[in-house]
Amino acid sequence: MSKLERTVKDLIIFYVKENYNKYLSDNNLTIIEKEKIKEVISDLYYSKKDHLKQFVKDSLKELWKDDYPGDLVINNIFFEIYGDNELCINRICVEIELYQDNEK
Repeated sequence: MSKLERTVKDLIIFYVKENYNKYLSDNNLTIIEKEKIKEVISDLYYSKKDHLKQFVKDSLKELWKDDYPGDLVINNIFFEIYGDNELCINRICVEIELYQDNEK
């Protein structure tokens, strides 16, 4: 995995974690019930897709400054990531379930 791919992955994980925590806080929850995880994640995923991509671009521009690879490169990465929405949602659901299980 290249440095760029690793940084994008780390930024996405950070973004998901922050939005997960915000969802819990906004809804006065300690966890998302297992049977509701997919529904919640699907809603958040579709409503935040564009914002996530912009967050990654802005963060990379700030972190990498003159070494920023350009929007075209980042758009291509997200084209691959978003190529299978169901796979993305399922992956996030699994990560949330594992995270919640480890927090118990």
